[in-house]
Amino acid sequence: MPETPERCTCGTVLVENASFCHRCGRPVRELTAAQQEELFPTPPSAPAAESTIVIPPQPLPIGFANPIALRVAFLMSLGIMLVSMLPVVNYLFFAWWLLAGWAGVRLYRRLTGLRLTVAAGARLGSLTGLFAFVSMAIVFSLTMASSAGRDMLDQMVKQDPRMSEVVSNPTMLGSVLLMVLIMVFAMVVGICAAGGALGAKFTPPADRP
Repeated sequence: MPETPERCTCGTVLVENASFCHRCGRPVRELTAAQQEELFPTPPSAPAAESTIVIPPQPLPIGFANPIALRVAFLMSLGIMLVSMLPVVNYLFFAWWLLAGWAGVRLYRRLTGLRLTVAAGARLGSLTGLFAFVSMAIVFSLTMASSAGRDMLDQMVKQDPRMSEVVSNPTMLGSVLLMVLIMVFAMVVGICAAGGALGAKFTPPADRP
């Protein structure tokens, strides 16, 4: 063990075998590794944080369980109904149905930042067409139940006397109206779905909300 000097550099008389000056705290002789460990223990290393993998939630598929898709489809169906009330413009209903499906995909992309596949775009467009058809069916039913509907049937009979047989037979009239509704449903949903598929296919990758 190295000898302890009599005095510290600060002039204090040191105690025999002292390792530090009791006045200024300066070490007066070289410490061994064991003494350094005893006086200045190495702090325990912090346990390594466990690596965690955060899996982002999967986006909801396009359907009735997706509230954003339902909201977009409903808004687009309202647009179809508003355009159908405008004179002259309403004759372009095929174009508006197609445009509603396309615009619905772009609005969904704007709200969620997700780029839909062609199949998902078609499903979103079909939802738009479904809502639009329900609105049309309600308006059509109310019209047929009113005096305007009876006047329309009378005009049809005047233009084609053979229609009198259909109008006078409730069963036949119901069958004709049902066939008309089925045809309109297929056209509205199909064209809106085609618009949604086109909107998804031609949406640029750089298009972000």
